[in-house]
Amino acid sequence: MRLFSILTILAAFSFLGTGCSDKFDVAAPYKNITVVYGYLDQNDTAHYIRIQKAFLDNNLSAITMSQNADSSYYRQLNVRIDRLDRDSNLVDTIHLTRVDLTAEGYAKPTGTFYNSPNYAYKFSNLLNSNYIYRLRIYNPLTGEVDSVATPILDDQSASIFVVNKIQDSNAANSNIDFSSTIPGASVHLSGTYTPVNSGVNPVGILQGVLTFNWIDSNGITHVMTRRSFDFDLGNTYMNSNSFSFPVTNTSLYSGLATGMGVAPANTYRLLDRARLSIYISTADFNSYLQVAQSAGTGLTGNEIEPVYTNVKGKNVLGLFTARGSRSGPITINVATVDSLVASPLINPNCKLLGPAYH
Repeated sequence: MRLFSILTILAAFSFLGTGCSDKFDVAAPYKNITVVYGYLDQNDTAHYIRIQKAFLDNNLSAITMSQNADSSYYRQLNVRIDRLDRDSNLVDTIHLTRVDLTAEGYAKPTGTFYNSPNYAYKFSNLLNSNYIYRLRIYNPLTGEVDSVATPILDDQSASIFVVNKIQDSNAANSNIDFSSTIPGASVHLSGTYTPVNSGVNPVGILQGVLTFNWIDSNGITHVMTRRSFDFDLGNTYMNSNSFSFPVTNTSLYSGLATGMGVAPANTYRLLDRARLSIYISTADFNSYLQVAQSAGTGLTGNEIEPVYTNVKGKNVLGLFTARGSRSGPITINVATVDSLVASPLINPNCKLLGPAYH
């Protein structure tokens, strides 16, 4: 799995609320509530969708139920993906297989909850951004059908998802220049996402990460150690088919000084090339973030958990959507390195000397 800061929030999803304005009565008699979680990512060779039951019972404690796999898994479900064209016509159907994630290499941590079995539903087909992928879950015991659809985000084609500055897509314009000493001067790290067939742009939110790499060189032992620091560029949105992350020199210099920290004894530092990563997801994930921010979390939150679902059905909650990313090396120009070395915002104890490249 790849780093995806704004998206890995979902790794801890425990839906105990519902979309819209209704709330579940946690003291109600037991009933099946389906919980769905899944991302579709073109970079993945296999795709997993977790489908479970939320355990709510008036007579048994959650701790007791959490230790019983039958409280969280249905005995039988028919799960499939319908691929639809842009006019919503059915192209074909993919049937998913239930697998144990532990056997797939994704073991569940030990703890209060049972960790075996660890079921999810899997398919391995290549994802095609020309189609809409509709998940359909049929429970033959109850007759309930749950469904949700998502577009596929194309991050394989450099002509569709372009990130300026990274060397694999725009080598002639790959240097970044933060050398200006004017307070608040900024650089815009930008790009474009052009929808397939000029349709509605499926990208609802983006996050940027600028990873600084450097070498710690010990002047006595001559041992050289590679180090890195992720500078979070924050979130942004599409402006038509374009996006941009404005970064001020003061915030970058201060962030880098904090991320590097004080150099170890007898150690000097040489900056290497940086790496720019842009992560994208859909409007559904953006809606989840907005609900989470408005409802709040933790002790001051208005709900047990942020309330959002894009899955349609009678007793179902969850988020099924897509993501993508582009990442590549960029060169910090010599003028910027000189400015970093001389800047009062960079702690002299960082012992930053210059570039590790020429």
